[in-house]
Amino acid sequence: MREITYVTNRLRLTICQHGLLQIFIMLFVTIFMLLVTKADIARAVGGISNSKVIVPSAETVPRGKFEIEPFFGVEFVDDSDNTTRFGGGVRFTLGALHNLEIGANINYLDVEDSDLIQRNSDFGDIETGLKFRFLDEGENFPFSLAYQGGVTIPTNNDALWIVEPGGLILTKNFTEEFSMDADFVFGIIEDDAWSFVSEVGFGYFVTPWFQPAVETAYAFEDPEGEDNIQIVNITAGFTSPVTDWLTVIMGVTPDLYTKNTDEQVILTAAFTFLF
Repeated sequence: MREITYVTNRLRLTICQHGLLQIFIMLFVTIFMLLVTKADIARAVGGISNSKVIVPSAETVPRGKFEIEPFFGVEFVDDSDNTTRFGGGVRFTLGALHNLEIGANINYLDVEDSDLIQRNSDFGDIETGLKFRFLDEGENFPFSLAYQGGVTIPTNNDALWIVEPGGLILTKNFTEEFSMDADFVFGIIEDDAWSFVSEVGFGYFVTPWFQPAVETAYAFEDPEGEDNIQIVNITAGFTSPVTDWLTVIMGVTPDLYTKNTDEQVILTAAFTFLF
């Protein structure tokens, strides 16, 4: 009887701790959203799902299911004008087939503020994308592999069309808790420029509802007639599947190295709803 009472009390304590952590996460998210309204999340292709903070995974939204993901953030630019950018958007992704998803990011808010200019607010670009998984990890293959591609549609005269004709996403599950995602994608930018983005991320589920993650990314852009731009950054954050239909994502991304562009720090938050 004492053993049963002890086990019951431990179970109650575990449930209580789980509930308290969920409450803490939601309070932290609420405070974060009061301070932040989104800057551009540095994902290469828009409109596709991910399993960590930024790096996409080879997994696709289940057929017939639909993801809606409001995302928010802020960029702090290390320049002489103290530039800060805010923004907000929503990702819509549909599981079209068993291994195919299509979607779009609607960036409804794009705000820039600095000592040089007064606050300027615009509607952001529309980013469309698709992901097609053609290899599944299992007995025959040691990892999953997917194709990604997309198009960025500008919504104002200062923005440019970007076509990302192709890239790959690799996902490896070392254990049920520990996984890796890696990807790359090429982009063709209006005005005869091109770009390349590559990312890798690792995540570990400490509990079934909390996955700390660390990621790193390299971006290269070669504008016509100008010096090339390079960025290396790192992202630390977490994903939290609070319920079967809601996942909370938060992260911070500082630049480690930049060439011909200002360094910046990006804070991001996203809330993925599965229907």
